[in-house]
Amino acid sequence: MSNKLRLIFLLFFFVFGLTNINFAEDKSSLAKFIIRNYESNEIPRVGSTDPDHVIVEFFDYRCGYCSKQAFDYAKLLETHDNVQIVYIEFPIFGGISEDASKIAMEVWQQNPELYFKVHNDFMKLGSKMKKNDLINILNLNGLNGNLMYSIMEEKDYEIIDTNTELARSLGLRGTPASIINDTIIPGYVKLINLKEIITQ
Repeated sequence: MSNKLRLIFLLFFFVFGLTNINFAEDKSSLAKFIIRNYESNEIPRVGSTDPDHVIVEFFDYRCGYCSKQAFDYAKLLETHDNVQIVYIEFPIFGGISEDASKIAMEVWQQNPELYFKVHNDFMKLGSKMKKNDLINILNLNGLNGNLMYSIMEEKDYEIIDTNTELARSLGLRGTPASIINDTIIPGYVKLINLKEIITQ
């Protein structure tokens, strides 16, 4: 999958640079193009199943600004039913951040309806999150935290490597980073600005 991604992005930037493709005219967007190589249920998606606006977010659970972004994205979804957010687990801080991302992906694979709640609960933990914090959140959401942690430790999650390669292909080095329709935006985007962008 990684080689395929590399070829796609090389082709994308080559073609885009030569022909100045207008994604809006093609009834597509950069955000949709970026995630085209993933299987439909491979990465977490929340919001509209037939969206007018697609947001792809790269994040780390121990990133303070990612926590603020998570809050604003949740608020955006409450008021805009034509938006879909695609979450790209990108644990740049490693350690417990990577554990949290893998557990979140396990939740997505086993109980996708709980992902959004678990994701936002993880985001509230901040930079001092511990293993027991993650387990407690899983338990509070009706999951077996200890069991899920054990499963996570035994499995390989190639999706995290794929996400990391995707981020590097796009030149993203920090979190949060969002692709909103046709615009790549590094850093935190306030709710008021999000609403302006998707109504342009």
